[in-house]
Amino acid sequence: MVTRWSVMTKGLLLGAILLFVLAACGGDDPTNTPAPTNTPAPEPTPTATLLPGVPTPTPAPATPTPMAPAATPTPSFDAEAYFKGKTIRIMANSNPGGGTDSQGRVMSAFLSKHIPGNPRIVFSNNGNKPLEYLFSATEAPKDGTYISWNSTPQLNFGFEEDTRFIKRSSFQFLGATIDSTRAWMTYDPIGNLGPDANDKCLWDYAGMTTTGGGKHGAFYLADEISDVAEGAPGFVANAYTSEQLNIPFRYFAFDTVDTNAVMTMWARGDINTTVRSSLWYRFPLEQPDWLPEGKLRVYTGMGPGSLGASGGFPAHCGDVKEHLPAESLDTFKAIMNPPNYMSKALWLPPGTPDNIADALSIGIQSAFENDPKMVEKYGAVAGETPRFTDRATGTASTIENEAIFEEAIAITKREGDRLIEKYFPQYISN
Repeated sequence: MVTRWSVMTKGLLLGAILLFVLAACGGDDPTNTPAPTNTPAPEPTPTATLLPGVPTPTPAPATPTPMAPAATPTPSFDAEAYFKGKTIRIMANSNPGGGTDSQGRVMSAFLSKHIPGNPRIVFSNNGNKPLEYLFSATEAPKDGTYISWNSTPQLNFGFEEDTRFIKRSSFQFLGATIDSTRAWMTYDPIGNLGPDANDKCLWDYAGMTTTGGGKHGAFYLADEISDVAEGAPGFVANAYTSEQLNIPFRYFAFDTVDTNAVMTMWARGDINTTVRSSLWYRFPLEQPDWLPEGKLRVYTGMGPGSLGASGGFPAHCGDVKEHLPAESLDTFKAIMNPPNYMSKALWLPPGTPDNIADALSIGIQSAFENDPKMVEKYGAVAGETPRFTDRATGTASTIENEAIFEEAIAITKREGDRLIEKYFPQYISN
């Protein structure tokens, strides 16, 4: 009996000791033993108490770390690959032999190596200006393979039914090459106007019924039949100037009145005067004796800018705007200036993609700025050092002058109708 008790007593004693050790070591305990004291967790940021009925706002997502766009970028335009093997046609809206034609042919001979891909360049002519304008706007390819080459911007075509009111500003401007300031020039002044003709300016003949002698005794001017019949701004400005200064003059209409035709008509004695921009600068190269011998005289500058010297010879007379009657000046500016804000310009058809236009314009500008051989040859036929108008400047100027021109349309039409009735009644439909 004594032995059994001792064994049981020992077992109970060992069990109690084991429980004490487990409790001290943190063993599993079914009772709610307090958690050990550690660093307390941060308290949540307090939120504002919302009024009853106001829904709990959805927390804004955390600002993500900026990453590259997931969208596939637009492939860059490979101008070199695009133009390689292509043929680009440059179309002059003039007849062969004139200034626009000759300058365009020289330019075209050099452009290939400056345009990415070295495309073949072909130069052509279409002397019907409205037809070429309309073709360029509606039928010519819009892939950079057709470039229209013009003497002036022809803003008026954008407001005429025959050319479907297609605005010049809708074309893609590429660049312009020379000064657009126009000169009133007379051939053989003494022979055609009288013995003192080389000492006078246009306004010196104001109020006279004759120039005082010579074969013609008056200023003989000419424009193309289409320009006269339509009342083109150039014709209207020239006739308006002659009338407002009250000088002796006669105006004629011919099928073609480009530079080559003018020179031929001067030699025949059909006319003696022309008003255009680039011709003044060409004489020292094409007719080097004319200026020193007094065979040609500038009777006035017609704007928009001021005439420069030609072969070392300054323009003989100043600008007509300083001598027109005050009441005529605004009318003259409205008619003359907007259509002549640039000269010898290149255009792509409307709708041609910008990347194609940019590549062509940069290439053409590079030729005029970095090819001294081309500049020299171009200057030889233009009679002046080319001054390239870049794409951005020309585009903005076109939009600006087109808006001015639109406001002046009524003035030009009013004066054109009046002058046609006065000097060309045969062009008025009965």
